[in-house]
Amino acid sequence: MAKESDTNTQTSRGLDQEISGAGGIPSAEAFGTPSISMRVYFSSYYLWAAEHFMRLASNIEGAHQGRSRFDIKHRAYVTGSVFASVTFLEAAINELFKDAADKYESYVGSLNNDVLSKLAVKWKKTEGDNKYISILKKYQLALEFAQQPAFIENDPPYKDVDLLIELRNELVHYKPQTLGGMHIHRLEGELENKFPINALMADSGNPFFPDKCLGYGCAKWALTSSRSFADDFFNKVGVIPNYKRVRFPVDE
Repeated sequence: MAKESDTNTQTSRGLDQEISGAGGIPSAEAFGTPSISMRVYFSSYYLWAAEHFMRLASNIEGAHQGRSRFDIKHRAYVTGSVFASVTFLEAAINELFKDAADKYESYVGSLNNDVLSKLAVKWKKTEGDNKYISILKKYQLALEFAQQPAFIENDPPYKDVDLLIELRNELVHYKPQTLGGMHIHRLEGELENKFPINALMADSGNPFFPDKCLGYGCAKWALTSSRSFADDFFNKVGVIPNYKRVRFPVDE
């Protein structure tokens, strides 16, 4: 099992200093206080969180009986899973670019120097100038640098994660609106056939968004779409990322 982060320990004082203490036992001052440097990859945390929240939503829907009802914990779990699924995607591609920029080759060492250089230049330029590049644009650029075919934007898995990011943005930047009858949410037509509706609201007359949309089915679709997209990308570029090397225990 791989470690979740790379660690390097250094002593702050050399061992050639005079050692003092009774019986020749080195004193604490002779060695100094150790300092630890770590490089942490949050993509693995977000992926676990997305699955964890999805399971919790599934448990609530699985135990549901009777009439439709709203459950605040269930709503939190589903939205949390959607957020974590998209954040996983962003963290994973940022980790690739940043490792290349920092010449930190624990994971990206399989890439040739030309690819690493292009990733590093792009990262330093955009980060230094505070120029925003979308999550999916970063993935497409990395494929271009690696001389791999880009994702086809109208086909899965790209189309699904593009829609997922739209859903995440709709929730993060939420603006209330009155829906029902002829008034439907702008994403309803694209989302309604992607996954089963929320079992807690199956027999309600509530509009599709948000009540019927935000259920276990949505959370599962978000997780599987983001994971499928990331897996496809890293297979294309020939990198085994942190989230594929680290396994955290599943919390049932």
